Amino acid sequence: MNNAKQTLIALKNLGLIDAKGGNIDMIDEPIDTVDGDGRRQINDDHPWFLQLFFGVSGILASLFFVGFLSLLLDSTGALDSMPALLIIGASLNAAGFALFRNKQGGDNAFISSLAFAISIAGQAYIAFALLSNDLPQPLDAWLFLLVQGVMTFIVPNRVYRILGSLVTLSLMVYLLNYYHLPEVSLGLLALIAIVTNLQRDTLLQQTPTQWRAGSFDIIKAMGYASALMLLCVSVYFIAAEYGNSFNGYNAPFSYHYYLAQGLLILASLYAAYLILKRYRVTLLSTAAGIIVCAIIVLGITSVYVSGLLATSLIIIIAMANSQRALLGLAIIALVSYIFWYYYQLDTSLLIKSLSMLIVGLTMLMVRWLLIKRYFANSLINDTDLTISANDHQERLS
Repeated sequence: MNNAKQTLIALKNLGLIDAKGGNIDMIDEPIDTVDGDGRRQINDDHPWFLQLFFGVSGILASLFFVGFLSLLLDSTGALDSMPALLIIGASLNAAGFALFRNKQGGDNAFISSLAFAISIAGQAYIAFALLSNDLPQPLDAWLFLLVQGVMTFIVPNRVYRILGSLVTLSLMVYLLNYYHLPEVSLGLLALIAIVTNLQRDTLLQQTPTQWRAGSFDIIKAMGYASALMLLCVSVYFIAAEYGNSFNGYNAPFSYHYYLAQGLLILASLYAAYLILKRYRVTLLSTAAGIIVCAIIVLGITSVYVSGLLATSLIIIIAMANSQRALLGLAIIALVSYIFWYYYQLDTSLLIKSLSMLIVGLTMLMVRWLLIKRYFANSLINDTDLTISANDHQERLS
């Protein structure tokens, strides 16, 4: 018990537990704590599948709530007024935020689901007010991006923050495409996923202690959302002449595959640098050189198949952070992407088979080099050092 109390005190000092003592973010299993008033607090860290279930149920509830409320407001003419819709959306968001902040009993799934449904309904009315009126483009997208970013930051709910981050990143991709910069989307999403997943501790150290508990949830939500968006966008951008189909009201322009793939390769190299730095592998070592060459070769051979490099990047990030849910999602995305790409009728199956064969043989060759030429030599050197140390110890004895 003394060790447990000392651990809780240390976590509070680091900011990983909030001031009330009931929000432990770095631990996966629920832990009961007691706040300063002597009331028993329960950590609301449910398993991910329960959080997903609550999120889906909240979305369905919000849809029914929006439909019911819209029927009531239709007769009053409020749906045709932008200020009225903004007031209704802001009121619903305020009510949902109040329910989130004033939960009784520590862990109340009903109140959380109700607050989630009300907040989603409020965001839907704000989106309808901004995107369906006569606001000039892209001012409506910028305003909704600002509102969604603020709500994602302040609402203390993980599922809401993941959905809010997805919407925010989707608006970012839309705006980049609007300004004729779709090639930046892949590299920027990859960079966000890398920073939020591999540099999470560094970001938390730069955050004030009293804000670390909430900041961890925000960074974690942004990490998952950016990974999901990267997987989706990498598949969507494979379509030829992407800009013409997505942004038809602007002047037509071509999608520059080499520029987009180059930015994605640079982001992947930065991820490799962070992982090698974590394991104290120097950049001038043989392993670092082989890994850098593998990333560059994979990026060059998959210029028109950017999903291969993107999904491989997410798999490596998930393995480095031991994120099983993200790893499973990335593997499923990789297999699905290969099937989807292979059976597209834009190129002959023979050419696709040859390109995939070249990529597969290249990766197998890199794996063989790493295992046989580097890890085997490292193991032999470590064994020789151990034997030499044992012989020296025996001679001294």
